[in-house]
Amino acid sequence: MLNHNWRKMLLALCALAIPGLAAAADLKGAARGEEAQGAASGFIWTGLYAGLSAGRGWGQSTQSYNRNDNHGLAMTESDGMVGALTLGYNHQLSGGAVVGIEGDIGLLDVSADDKIVYDGHNYKTSFGPWWASVRGRLGYAWGPVLLYGTGGVALMGVDEVSIGNTPGETAYNRDRRSGWVAGGGIEYAFGSRTTLKAEYLHMDFGRYSGFSANQEDYYFDNELDLLRFGLNYMF
Repeated sequence: MLNHNWRKMLLALCALAIPGLAAAADLKGAARGEEAQGAASGFIWTGLYAGLSAGRGWGQSTQSYNRNDNHGLAMTESDGMVGALTLGYNHQLSGGAVVGIEGDIGLLDVSADDKIVYDGHNYKTSFGPWWASVRGRLGYAWGPVLLYGTGGVALMGVDEVSIGNTPGETAYNRDRRSGWVAGGGIEYAFGSRTTLKAEYLHMDFGRYSGFSANQEDYYFDNELDLLRFGLNYMF
């Protein structure tokens, strides 16, 4: 939706940018000013961009199942691959500060080996097959190098189950989950429109709790760490 709106805006601006020779001269002067600014700083970070990223994900999951006042506590550490499409916008302020907003949507395949909890219960954890985030960015640019922090909202698909000895003892966490995300990275511009980035993100999806069919309470806690590398193109 954001990409479509920007395309409409750019088309509207192009349609309005043909007023006459005087306006054309003004535009040329502005373009020369931007070129001079770009030459002085090495790279202009202001603009809309899109890109691709890929990397590795590591998950930490905890399940607790309270059966007849006996706690069954288990933890798993999952890992796997992650990839995403990115769309964002930066605005470079005076002095090198850069603010922006960025969104991701992509695929996630992070899981752990099955784990026997207690009394024959089997704990299975899987994150995916999709994830998304919407984050603000704040950083500082030294010419073609940008260091930044980022934070916002994250979503992902979850498929967790604690399989009991009977159907009534089985507990599920199967749906999309939302939480917060924070991290940081470094981005390097080469050429006039293309950048490379390395980024770390930590996601916390909080606690999901409920009751089994036997009315025994349980909960699942999930966190996810991502380390990824990306290629962006500015429009």
